[in-house]
Amino acid sequence: MVFLNVRYRRRAAVALASMIWGVSFFLHFVWEMLQVPFFSGMSGAGHWDVVWLCTRATIGDANIAFGAYTLTAWVSRDWFWVANCWNRINLSTYFSVGLLVAIVFEYWATGAGERWVYSELMPVLSWTGTGILPLIQWVILPLMSLYVVRWMFLGWLSLRPQKNNDGGS
Repeated sequence: MVFLNVRYRRRAAVALASMIWGVSFFLHFVWEMLQVPFFSGMSGAGHWDVVWLCTRATIGDANIAFGAYTLTAWVSRDWFWVANCWNRINLSTYFSVGLLVAIVFEYWATGAGERWVYSELMPVLSWTGTGILPLIQWVILPLMSLYVVRWMFLGWLSLRPQKNNDGGS
């Protein structure tokens, strides 16, 4: 990133990390709350019990998204890849990691992990028993997250003080 002053690089990296996790958390929380009817026992549970369960699930989702971003940054050797031109390798790495972790975790959570049970409303993949809505979640929300984070980060960068060549502000 040519326009990122080295002086602000560490601060920018922390800001970007916070944006990635925060935006992912917000979008996944909304999705989790909208999915409540598709999980057994959730419709009849108390409001705060549902909020707490969805919050815990959302923390996991945000961590998965952050992990996928971090792995993509490692592959591309560019922590700030979201602010640059996106390429096929970055996008496929980011989406593949998130989707693969989601499939494995959903398979475990509804099977051996006994974390949750789908209601009869949840469409499932016959070969894994994995819910289709959680998989759609990991296709739609990562793309939304990337666009929102890119927009926020570039806006944040434009607000940073810029030094002129003559040493003035």
